[in-house]
Amino acid sequence: MASVKFVSGQPDAINKQIFYMPQGVTSPAQLFSEAAMHVAQFINTHHLDLSSYSNPLSMGVTIDLPLEEKSKAGGRVVCSTLACRGMFGNVDIARSLNSELTKQHLPVKVTATTNCVISTMVAAQRHFQQTCVALILNHGINASYYEKAAKIPKIKGTELGDSQALVAINTELARFGENSGVLRPTMWDHRIDRESANTGRHVFEKLVADKYLGEVVRNLITDFMDARLIFPKDADVTMFSKSYSFFTSYMTIMEDNSSDLSEVGNLLTAGFNVNASLVDRQIVRALCKIVAMRAAKLVSAAVAGIVRKATEAMDHPEPAVISISGQLTEMNQPY
Repeated sequence: MASVKFVSGQPDAINKQIFYMPQGVTSPAQLFSEAAMHVAQFINTHHLDLSSYSNPLSMGVTIDLPLEEKSKAGGRVVCSTLACRGMFGNVDIARSLNSELTKQHLPVKVTATTNCVISTMVAAQRHFQQTCVALILNHGINASYYEKAAKIPKIKGTELGDSQALVAINTELARFGENSGVLRPTMWDHRIDRESANTGRHVFEKLVADKYLGEVVRNLITDFMDARLIFPKDADVTMFSKSYSFFTSYMTIMEDNSSDLSEVGNLLTAGFNVNASLVDRQIVRALCKIVAMRAAKLVSAAVAGIVRKATEAMDHPEPAVISISGQLTEMNQPY
């Protein structure tokens, strides 16, 4: 949570604080009640004087889930899993949170609800006006860009649709390729998709996102093990049999350039109880590099396409600025 005070149009004071939801929150009512309490705690902790405001303090909410916009202030989450539908199904974010804020007599009102990739793009524009694309590359993936209102069929015939305004578009990049044969998933990709909680959905995300890259590598390693191409026959490979046991963060070992690949060896010994030969270490590092490089190339191709689309909306195209958020770009060298 953050608060920003503007002086002459520029941020002058910024307060930030991280809150964690307690375990056992299983319903929308509990979720928004807890969120409202965190707002109250934030106001008290940072001594925000709300008495000087004649109107309720405006608050924006950003959420890392796809939204169906229902009004300027809020929207409903578009869910693709049962767990999501149980928490957010048919729930208006702004209306629900405003109701809880009112119950706690807080002079705060939600006036905008956006997907986090839209927030990233808008925030970056305060520093770089040429920002036209944003990319979230983390546990999941998403991208946004600006489009001319007149080119958006959904708002055609409305006041906004008939204007010259630029509208922020959430591409839901994670879903790219779901209804076309443009992607070429491998047998390992199909396996991960089949065993996931959202089979057939977020196809692109499963090729490039932090949540899945390590699992792709683990599946490759286990197939090499089954073919007796890696590790001694008597090695204890129990840990490799556990799904998602090879974290994507482990893939930083591909940057190990020592003569004996000691970093790779230390990971396999400490994390998986396997004493690997130099050849085994070379294989594991190579698999990490292959998976990471494929993901980086797919992401760069997608971003290039979005940038081309975004520059079409410019009357006078300028060099594009892309706002990027996410630990994955810092973690793996190919990015």
